[in-house]
Amino acid sequence: MKRLLPALALLVPLAAIAPAGRAGLIEPPPAIVAMWDGKDGASVRAALLPIAALGEQPGASARQKLESGEAAWWLGVQDERAGRADSALVQWRRAVAMRGDFAEGFALMRVLLRSAPVQAEAYALATSYADQARMGMPSRLAEAQGWLAWARHLRGQNDSALAGLAESRDVLRRRPAWTWRLAQMEYAASDYAQAWNSLTLLSARTRGLDPGVERLLGLTQRALNYDIRYTDERRQFTVAALRAPVEAAEQRFIGGLAARPDSLHANDGFVVRWYRVPARATAHAKGPAPAPLLLVLAPDDSLVAADSLASAFAAAGRTVVLLPPRGTGAALGPGAYGPEAWAGRPAAFTATIAADAARVMYTLDERGQTPHAGWVVGAAGDCAPVALAIARARKDTRALLLVAPRLPLVEVAEYRARLRAQKTRTFVQVSPEEPDALELGDLLSRQTAPGQVRVADSGERGRGVAIFRADPKIAKRLLDWLKEPGQQP
Repeated sequence: MKRLLPALALLVPLAAIAPAGRAGLIEPPPAIVAMWDGKDGASVRAALLPIAALGEQPGASARQKLESGEAAWWLGVQDERAGRADSALVQWRRAVAMRGDFAEGFALMRVLLRSAPVQAEAYALATSYADQARMGMPSRLAEAQGWLAWARHLRGQNDSALAGLAESRDVLRRRPAWTWRLAQMEYAASDYAQAWNSLTLLSARTRGLDPGVERLLGLTQRALNYDIRYTDERRQFTVAALRAPVEAAEQRFIGGLAARPDSLHANDGFVVRWYRVPARATAHAKGPAPAPLLLVLAPDDSLVAADSLASAFAAAGRTVVLLPPRGTGAALGPGAYGPEAWAGRPAAFTATIAADAARVMYTLDERGQTPHAGWVVGAAGDCAPVALAIARARKDTRALLLVAPRLPLVEVAEYRARLRAQKTRTFVQVSPEEPDALELGDLLSRQTAPGQVRVADSGERGRGVAIFRADPKIAKRLLDWLKEPGQQP
């Protein structure tokens, strides 16, 4: 694979291109313009396909290949998010051949390393990208070395797999998508002390519910001769010490806001869990109860981070329902013991979590635990598509709340088109630490009805739902917006 470091250095981050491009200072790549201006997902695809094809023509310039590779990368993302895994693989191979950026390289390796017949291709890619990262892309080094180590592990080269991770192992262990892979590599290489560190972290994160993790932790425990006679104290103490801070904080959240944990069994048997923060009884004594809020937390948000938002809504007389998506917090079970369970399956994630939310809302309505006043539907971070899916299914959705939303650029036009068709008023809350969310809010407002999308920058520090902790005025502005004409009073 050819080295593309000089070419990669020419690529400008989207957050920098967007305002400058609009001001006429930088000519944005054609793929970016197509995604900014697309009417819907189909029009974006129709615009990207010929851009991607140009770089494959004889005599294509280096710049054309870069631009075409970028278009192919986004086509692959669109395919994967639509559940077309084979088509995504084709597009990412094209992108690697023309542009060779880390985004498509890592995505391609993730897919290829699931299938033994193509591991040789993945191994060659992993070797190349690890070399590139080591020479000049330190921000990509840990993941690049991780993919090379995983490729070696799958080829039975366990000692060399770990040897190549010497400078990245601790970084990868903290990333949910990599902890389990790292633990398997460490155990296979008989590095039981490090496997113990990875597996106890995983056991704490999965709250002792993942059978695969618990089995391998038990084997590691015996290999280390820990507690082999009459006691399991070392394992229990180590895992409990890792779990305690998170679970203690959740209990403080529940106690401080009088939150009620609850659960139900989905059709597939998974135990869906949520937390209901009741409205304060005196808040709406002089009028009808306003619409409650159901908020789907982002996979990287904690329950506790939503305390200020939930408290402000409860004080304003609005019940709040917080739904951690499957694989996060206490929402764990077969098929989803971590957010990494959804890797490569974004469409399934959106459909599943939206269905979980719909069932929770129906259950609460039937029990009379929320007023029959419609719903404010919200989501944070990567769960922005879930909020839109819920709103499309629930005709009584009064408003949408997107907190620091994240969405691949190739999906913005389709999201915007569906939002425009639904005519649901939408509040986008961002902070200076979430510049991509601010850009997304701006793009959503460009082709929707005037006033349909309100973008609010807190001006304060904070990420995800923790944005609301910075200043009480942030939640007040949202609550005031909900009272504006066209909203639930």
